[in-house]
Amino acid sequence: MRDGAQGVGAKVIVGIICFVLVAFGFGTFNFFTESEPWAASVDGDEITVREVQIEIQRQKRNLQSRMGEEADLELLDNLVSQQVVLDSLINRTLLRRTAVDLDLIGLAQSFREEVADNPNFQVDGVFDESLYRSTLQNLGYSPQSFQSAMETDAQLSQLVDLYQDTAFTTERELRDAASMLNQTRDVAYMMIDPDAFEDQVDVTEAEIADFYDIYPDQFVSEESFDLVYVDFSVQDHRDEIDVSMEDVRSAYESAKAASESNDRRLASHILLEVNENRSLTTALEAMNDVRSRLMGGEDFSTLAMELSEDPGSASVGGDLGMAGRGTFVAEFEDVLWDLTTGEVSIPFQTEYGVHLVKLMEIEAVKYPAFNDEQSVIRETLLTDQAKRLFEERLAAIDKLAFEATDSLQPIADAYGLEVKSVQDLTRSAGEGVFESNKVRQGVLEIDVVDNGFNSRPILIEDTHAVVARLVDRTSSKQRSLDEVRERIAVQLRQVKADEHVYTVVRDTIERLENEESASGVAARTGATWVRLDAATRLLDTVPGAILQRAFEITAPAERSRSVGEVQLEDGKHAIVLVTNANLGDFGATTEVQRLQLTDQLTDYFGQRDFEGLMQTLRSDASIETGVTVIPN
Repeated sequence: MRDGAQGVGAKVIVGIICFVLVAFGFGTFNFFTESEPWAASVDGDEITVREVQIEIQRQKRNLQSRMGEEADLELLDNLVSQQVVLDSLINRTLLRRTAVDLDLIGLAQSFREEVADNPNFQVDGVFDESLYRSTLQNLGYSPQSFQSAMETDAQLSQLVDLYQDTAFTTERELRDAASMLNQTRDVAYMMIDPDAFEDQVDVTEAEIADFYDIYPDQFVSEESFDLVYVDFSVQDHRDEIDVSMEDVRSAYESAKAASESNDRRLASHILLEVNENRSLTTALEAMNDVRSRLMGGEDFSTLAMELSEDPGSASVGGDLGMAGRGTFVAEFEDVLWDLTTGEVSIPFQTEYGVHLVKLMEIEAVKYPAFNDEQSVIRETLLTDQAKRLFEERLAAIDKLAFEATDSLQPIADAYGLEVKSVQDLTRSAGEGVFESNKVRQGVLEIDVVDNGFNSRPILIEDTHAVVARLVDRTSSKQRSLDEVRERIAVQLRQVKADEHVYTVVRDTIERLENEESASGVAARTGATWVRLDAATRLLDTVPGAILQRAFEITAPAERSRSVGEVQLEDGKHAIVLVTNANLGDFGATTEVQRLQLTDQLTDYFGQRDFEGLMQTLRSDASIETGVTVIPN
């Protein structure tokens, strides 16, 4: 009954929306006919082409929602692989079958409770039906298919938990891991910077010309546009608005009344279920008898513990705790909010059965005083009215831009706007109001650049828009060699410097492996060794990549050394030398460290076991592929 209850299912829903188990993919559903082409068959269970298409689009929408409006659609196509999606659906089919074989249950609560409890479907902490449906639509679900996906994912979540919960770490494994993780190493490294060699390499005119001839596509200018435009925003309207003190007072009183109507209530209830053993009529009669006993002076808490069939509250005398609106189902809430403190309701029905509810206490809302709120309310009213005016002006300018196709001046004259200009705007780059890719694509649409019309108003932000028209257009063209000579020279010098560094690095490693002295190698390269005696994995005074490489290298034998190399993010190379390694002392680890390491190892073993299950399921199953190229 309580929509605000927490459960495993709530986590499952969040997992569906932002799924972290890549092996599962997103929930899928089967309502397709047998005649549909299939992409894969798992022991005869077909995964249709349409299912794969839906899943691909769902994952793209999920990525796009994370990346925002600036998401590159071509990049999304590259990120969402058809084969990866198909593999995830195959894995899901196999895992779902395993979960059924193990009799794993679905949702712990009712579907409605899980949905209402999910913050992704709430506005200000209250379930919002329109948000729920729009979110599902964006993810490619119907309410029915979403419920099916929730049930399946609850089972799969339990399957994962089963492997995690049964994994364990032995004392020997803990000791070995602690010894390795707490190992210390004597390390030295030296940096080799490609930039230091650029002055030592020469680039000839012939090399520049050859590069230009081989890669002409790298030296084509992007098509550019000169535009004029007007932009307008909500801020333009604030001076036009008059907010009176009466307006502020009225808004304050309305907000205060709305807040006070949402006061929280402490309630207790008694529930009698309606089922095959008890009809609604019987339950109502029994509850009327209970109410008579209450009216006769018996204690509500005592009767609740004796008679209530609500497993969550019966043991505490029917206590439901302090709660606000949106916590309970509508029928229950309507009755509760009509009661006065201490009053007991008449018997009433919800989907859970027949109830008696007693209002124990009202927690009144303490609303701020008018003087404390008036400046905030005034600002809110100004902003709201300015937004309304902006939206009205947006519609009017849209109409005017369509009608006055050959100029922006009528718009500027009508609304006191300045006609501005921008030169050399391209589809890939812009500044100011044209910094956004969405805005650039909007003002450079076909009607503007090919037909010479005004653009429609393009929103820069929710409260700022621009209308533009074309003045001049410069086609893309091949840049001359003279224009790009220096650019090519810089690029070739960098390539040659990188090649030289690679040679130096390989030569240095070879010399060190052949027992040449570290000091002699340093003198030859002109670099300097940095020593790290008894370095640990947690050392934070050196680049992480160097430290990681130092502990990846095979530990050296006695009176020997191990050599490695790593390239850093800035392009520099590091030669890494390890001269000694000592295992960590298990006895020096604290109890907290041992517990943390045990948890980490157990999680790892659980993941490893689960991956083993997945490999076994795939190897034992008969998996056939059907349609190999799935259209978008």
